[in-house]
This record gives sequence, C-alpha cells and structure tokens, in this order.
Amino acid sequence: MAFAPALGLIGAAVSAGGTIMGGISQQNMYNYQAKVASNNAIIAEQNAVYAAHAGDSQATQESLKEAEKGAKVKGALAANGVDVNSGSAVDVQESQREEGKLNTENVKANANLQVYGYRTQEASFKAQENLDKAAAENAVPGALLGATGGLLSNASAIGMRPGGAQFFNDIGSLFTTA
Repeated sequence: MAFAPALGLIGAAVSAGGTIMGGISQQNMYNYQAKVASNNAIIAEQNAVYAAHAGDSQATQESLKEAEKGAKVKGALAANGVDVNSGSAVDVQESQREEGKLNTENVKANANLQVYGYRTQEASFKAQENLDKAAAENAVPGALLGATGGLLSNASAIGMRPGGAQFFNDIGSLFTTA
C-alpha cells in the first residue's frame, strides 16, 4: 500500500516544480515589462526635450512674425501721413506689440504643456518600471514559498493516511541502509 502515498508525494513534487517554474516565468515577464517601461520613459524624456526645443523655435518664429506685423503697422501709419510718434498712432503700435507678446507667450505656454505631458508620462513609466522590478524580485521567492507550502501540506496529508507514516519510514530506511 506504499504505492498511493508515493504517487501523492510525486504529485506534490511535480506541483511544486510547476509552481517554481511559474514563478520563474512571472519573473521573466515582469523583467520584460520593466524594460518596456524603462524604454517608454526614455522615449517620453526625449519627446519632452524635443517639445521644449520645438516650442522655443516656434516662440522665436512667432516673435519675429509679430515684430514684422508691428513694422507693417508703423509703415502703414507713416504711409498715410500719420505721425507715428504721437497720439493714437503710438497706442496702435503699443497694442500691436502687446498682442504680439501675448501670441508669443501662448505659443510658449502650449509647448510647455506638451513638455509637462511628456514629463508626466516619463514619471508614470518610471513608476511602472519600479513596480515591475519589485514584482520580478518577488516572483521566485513567492513561488518557492507556495511550492514549500504545497509540499508540506501534501506531506502532512500523506502522513495522516493509513499507511502514510509507514511510507515515510520506508523512505527513511532507504537512506539509512548501507
């Protein structure tokens, strides 16, 4: 009758091996996901730098465009015989400069919002990377604990069955007989 407990013990060992292999597989999966998150964080950082440079360039272009508008306004006033240095002509020019500044600032603000979005993505990807690394570090130890618990549970169940204690005595005698 020692055959049934042996099958139980073999089944427990196979189950424990499967649990450990599952833990190794999980560790590999989490390491892969951590690398993907790391790569995504790098891309988000690169996108943030690109957006900042592009925003600076766009703001410079907008500023030049607005300066050109201001010059056209002044030229149009002068062409119509208006004194550009007094009265409402000064107010018109000042208004044009303020509008130009506002337009340039809006371009820069929009670029800053893009940069902020990319920086937020980067932080999120880095956090995910850290979570995946922690999960990878804990996958195998967790599987080992699960496998050990399964083995102990099955071993105690075999020992409690009629003939189970005899099975363990028979196994022990295999190692003590010389």
